[in-house]
Amino acid sequence: MSRVVFLNVSAAGHVIPTFGLVRELVRQGEEVIYYEISKFQSEIEALGATFRAYPELKDDTLPELDPNEFPLVPVITWTAREMLPWVLESIRADKPDYIIHDSLCLWGKIAAQLLNIPAVNSISTAAFNRQSISECSILGPKLPLLLSEESANMKYFWQYERELRENYNIPQLDFIDVFTNPEHVNICYLPREVQPYVEKFDRTFHFVGPCDPVRAFEFDFSIEQLSANKLILISFGTFDDPGIEFYQNCIEAFKDIDAQVLMVISNFTDLDQLGNVPANFIIQRTGTIPQLKVLERTSLFIMHGAGGGTREAVWYSVPMIAIPQTYEQYIISLEIEAQGVGICLKPEVVNAELLRQTALKILGDSSFKANSNRLGKTCRTEAGGTKRAVNEILKYVGKCD
Repeated sequence: MSRVVFLNVSAAGHVIPTFGLVRELVRQGEEVIYYEISKFQSEIEALGATFRAYPELKDDTLPELDPNEFPLVPVITWTAREMLPWVLESIRADKPDYIIHDSLCLWGKIAAQLLNIPAVNSISTAAFNRQSISECSILGPKLPLLLSEESANMKYFWQYERELRENYNIPQLDFIDVFTNPEHVNICYLPREVQPYVEKFDRTFHFVGPCDPVRAFEFDFSIEQLSANKLILISFGTFDDPGIEFYQNCIEAFKDIDAQVLMVISNFTDLDQLGNVPANFIIQRTGTIPQLKVLERTSLFIMHGAGGGTREAVWYSVPMIAIPQTYEQYIISLEIEAQGVGICLKPEVVNAELLRQTALKILGDSSFKANSNRLGKTCRTEAGGTKRAVNEILKYVGKCD
């Protein structure tokens, strides 16, 4: 038995995709110690792993940052500065044989470097590198302007980066590496078919697809209330809020459609602003539905094109309407469209009529379902999933051929 410390960022979209991997590592005899916030403790322990609670950080030293394309860079660097003293002490006490860390988990990468422990990168979003960003026809031309607009935030990044270098004697940090944190082995939970610019990545990147989607948490939501015939799921995940106008457009678009609609709204949405909710609608708050079980029954998934929703829809062969809110989501949404498993709509042109006509087109054109079945089968049988991910990890740390 080897011992592995798993370090993640505290976001459901990054933690949940790792559960199948954790369960399989435990099944194969690995001792897994998972560092997270208490919100995920019961599910992590249900997988057979040991839970280790992160310390609560005092955010009084975190400056107010301007919203832009790369707000995570200074936040990640600040978190690493604050977290590293505790993380290093805890990992030294745990004495792991190797570390797995999330692609946003800079403190995991630095800790592995300082303690000379082999490390694996866990990628729950799309994979990125300098080449895929700079050569992207969407982002590349805008990159110089975006970086200049980042100047107010970047000064904090350089401050924290300098402090990390001086305190820990590490090489200079590249701002792109800060939110990618590549290692000699990088496990991405998207299949190759929907990974943007997949040709830009070398053999250290393994696009294994979803690792046996699994939740140990039981939701207080009755699956039996869902239609067994035709179901439209609308959900934009935990962080993205498309706004009240979008939800109102959905109600107008699908109020008399021949389908049941499960619409998951953000926790910031005022229910009263939705107006009269049609009889064919079920309204739920973010985080209150068992999305994996719901997708098993779903005919059409209206979402934002993020890595989590995309890989889950692909796994269950569900056609999509993708309405991206960020650069990452936009390029994944274009891959969804290129594979013939959905349609990408720009948020600024979305209205009730466009939503309705696009949904009817997908539901009425059997090619979308056929392509979704093809891609889902490829994902489940050829990408490799949990077995391939574990084999690559154990091969790297010297436990299998």
